[in-house]
Amino acid sequence: MNRRSKVELFEEIRRGYAAGETIKGLAKKHGVHRRMVRQAIASSIPPERKKHAQEQPKLDPVKEAIERMLEGDRQAPRKQRHTAHRIWTRLREEDPDHPIGEPTVRR
Repeated sequence: MNRRSKVELFEEIRRGYAAGETIKGLAKKHGVHRRMVRQAIASSIPPERKKHAQEQPKLDPVKEAIERMLEGDRQAPRKQRHTAHRIWTRLREEDPDHPIGEPTVRR
């Protein structure tokens, strides 16, 4: 899609449909999926994007411990705060039953 907003695109699609253009023709003309053309015909306001909540099965058991570490770091001087590597190291030492990768902790 070029530099126009979705609202402007929906307006153009609605005008084209009112003028008698087909859904397939509008989709091809504007370079969008036919589903989007149908959404534009149904409503002048584009639907909100869905937020996908991703599960974190490895991180869930240790999330509270990480939160406590980061909360304690808020009062600590900048140079004494935990790095992601240090948090990962502490998690491995304190709770070896939950194997977790360093990149997972970093993210």
